[in-house]
Amino acid sequence: MTREPGGARGPLRIALVNLRSQNDDWHQIVMVPLGVMYISSALKRAFGSEVDVALFDMTLCPARGDTAPLVRAFLQRHRPDVVGLRGFSSHADQFPVVAGLAKKLNPECLVIAGGPHASTGSRGLHAEESIDAVVAGEGEETIVELVGNLLAKRPFRETPGLSWFEGNEVRKSPSRPMIQDLDDIALPDYSLLDLNAYQRQMTMCGFLPEGKFTSIFTSRGCHYRCTYCHDNFGKRVRYRSVDSVIDEIGYLIEEHGVDEFHVIDDIFNADRKRAIGIFNEVVRRGWKIRFAFPNGLRGDIMTEEFVAAAREAGAYHWAIAVETATPRIQKLVKKHNQLDKVVEAIEMSDRHGVFTCTFNMLGFPGETEAEMQATIDLNLESRAHMMAVFAVTPYEGTTLFDESGSAEDGELGSGGYHRFSEEVADPGLSDVPRSRIQELIVDAYARFYFSGDRLQRMMELSSSCHSLVHLALNLEERRWAANYSFDTLPDARAARSLADLNRRARELAPELCSHLPVPGVELAGNGPAINRPVS
Repeated sequence: MTREPGGARGPLRIALVNLRSQNDDWHQIVMVPLGVMYISSALKRAFGSEVDVALFDMTLCPARGDTAPLVRAFLQRHRPDVVGLRGFSSHADQFPVVAGLAKKLNPECLVIAGGPHASTGSRGLHAEESIDAVVAGEGEETIVELVGNLLAKRPFRETPGLSWFEGNEVRKSPSRPMIQDLDDIALPDYSLLDLNAYQRQMTMCGFLPEGKFTSIFTSRGCHYRCTYCHDNFGKRVRYRSVDSVIDEIGYLIEEHGVDEFHVIDDIFNADRKRAIGIFNEVVRRGWKIRFAFPNGLRGDIMTEEFVAAAREAGAYHWAIAVETATPRIQKLVKKHNQLDKVVEAIEMSDRHGVFTCTFNMLGFPGETEAEMQATIDLNLESRAHMMAVFAVTPYEGTTLFDESGSAEDGELGSGGYHRFSEEVADPGLSDVPRSRIQELIVDAYARFYFSGDRLQRMMELSSSCHSLVHLALNLEERRWAANYSFDTLPDARAARSLADLNRRARELAPELCSHLPVPGVELAGNGPAINRPVS
């Protein structure tokens, strides 16, 4: 470092950067960066005025364009001694970019990579010249000990929980156990950001939030062993107590005016009794708030009691992971979904008025096109309101990655996941070409979203779930992707419903919805009479 940290020259300056890929299709999704907020709280609780922590969140940058000048300007202003980078594997291309910027401005600064991608053990990430160390898993205790070592002028690599590249191999300090008492972790540091900047942005739900929203963790870890999934927080669920969760919700209501909470646990309903306890306490306190669960709930363990309690507490949106409708593949990828109960959970959710999205994946090893179509058909026949379909990608750090031979094919590292995109000829893991999988996905969306019955049910839920305006904006993207015009929609009832939805959305929010087409539709007779869309 160029100066003595925490001494007469002032506090140790720490810059945290929440990454966003230039190539990520999810660039429009904006969520409050809880991970770095927890890190900031841990540092401030441990060191107080000895540290100065600042955040640059790349997800708030303009959706298109080069973010490097903005990151460079932030680093020049803050002149950090330590730079912490956080990102997903889909952001792998940005770790070396931002680390390189930091080192160019100050070769003596310490650059630490953390977050989900760092937890994969990626050799490519470790090998980046500008990255000094990697923190896998939870970072609160590791970063506090690391900064303590810096302040005490001890070698930072003495810190347990670190790994780094040396002599063409990954070296590690002693491992660090998972944090057992989650109630003891300091709450996320909201002084690090302007919460208002995260409002009126597209969330993980695929919609704009209705109220003032933030995200919340109530547990860490997942005890299931799905081969395609990460292991960031371990394969045992650790829970915050009901009191701890309620205290955080109360604080956010009173201090920040939050009235919408997006729970992003790996599996919130793993302990059904605790989950219902949280819902019941919200009701007892008379809070008029809303809950969404965009990260997914386990469908085959949902009960009527859980759904009813969730709805009473304000739950309005959640996702349920189907992944595949083929029992053979359920077993292969160790998902072990009881599909009949999953379908029942979707129906139950619809009956209670919870807007429900399904998660699905196509292209598992050895999966046939007929098996992919079975997954699509399950969704088409279900009472779900949304469906998300992804082409299988073997990410580093997963069993699927190891079993697929991806590690032997060459380091995916920074941006190498393009090999599994629909634009390349490589068939991926299945014999069905990726281009064909993409065709199946586009066709599935067209058939799913433009069913008259489904559109009507989505519109009926708009009073208690997503607004008509947000629904219209979401469906316009779907219509455009499906290449439908009003005269090519195969379902006449869907055409009438969509026309009515767009017309009402334009009236409610002309500044947001002026681009929505509103044809003239003859509501009587066998089908719509189409005029030119209104611009």
